[in-house]
Amino acid sequence: MSKITYFQRYSSVENTVTNNTLQLFARIYAYSPKRAAAFLSELTGVDLDIGVSINQQVRGTDSVPDGSISQPSFKVLVEAKVDSGRNDDQLLRHARGFGDEAQKILLLLSKKHSPTVERRLAERIASEMPGVVFKSVTYEDVCRHAQSLFQAYEYDIKEIVDDYVEYCNDVGLFDQSPYLMRIVPCGQSYELNETYGIYFQPVSRGYTPHRYVGIYRNKRVSALWEVESVFDVSVSEGAIAKRLVKGRETDEYDERLKAIIADAETHCGYHIAQGYRFFCGRPVATNYRKTSPGGI
Repeated sequence: MSKITYFQRYSSVENTVTNNTLQLFARIYAYSPKRAAAFLSELTGVDLDIGVSINQQVRGTDSVPDGSISQPSFKVLVEAKVDSGRNDDQLLRHARGFGDEAQKILLLLSKKHSPTVERRLAERIASEMPGVVFKSVTYEDVCRHAQSLFQAYEYDIKEIVDDYVEYCNDVGLFDQSPYLMRIVPCGQSYELNETYGIYFQPVSRGYTPHRYVGIYRNKRVSALWEVESVFDVSVSEGAIAKRLVKGRETDEYDERLKAIIADAETHCGYHIAQGYRFFCGRPVATNYRKTSPGGI
């Protein structure tokens, strides 16, 4: 059964991305205005106070009322970009659109930072529209700050945040593969994978992009490596043809690729000379054991 998600994946156009990101902000605010304040403060670099403040006998200019109920005024304008470039004129028009709010923040969401250009734009906005703070953040920044807000036991809100992170990865808003390790259960090919530092699978089999791979069997991860090159390979009459899918273009794995293809047929009965993808690296022996019941 397909997983039910909070954020729809069918489009990566800017309206959808903006809606999903604002939906995340709204869910965090509904869960806790205090956490929402911390979240926006981290993103913008401005100390924001969200929500009503109720106090007793706070001295005013000429009197001491019995109580006060107040709420600070602020406004955050958000411009979300996906594939289109940043439009400085548009951002300047946004910056001119603030009123008499006490705190005025213009937030640009995009896939990556351009520090030098962003600094110049921030200086121009500060010069032409004093009091307006310009801040550029990436979708990865949003995910990182949102994940740090909540404890492991806060299941409901963490599930929403985790789904937003998955959404961003699914539609290409940021690449989380540098932080991911894929542990693959291996059967008869276990020793070959470990020896050659190569994991193989059918080209048609899906997977989440990852930086590291680990070989698992009998409740133990016995080898890990950083994936240096991913190739789609075919071997015919001893000649190897390969297409680089990701990583470094190199011929240094050619002999190992031909050897594991031959050994997989000889020792395992696997015919992998055509239609297979190979994840190549330099294996490091490990001994990570799974102590809990059941499969990995």
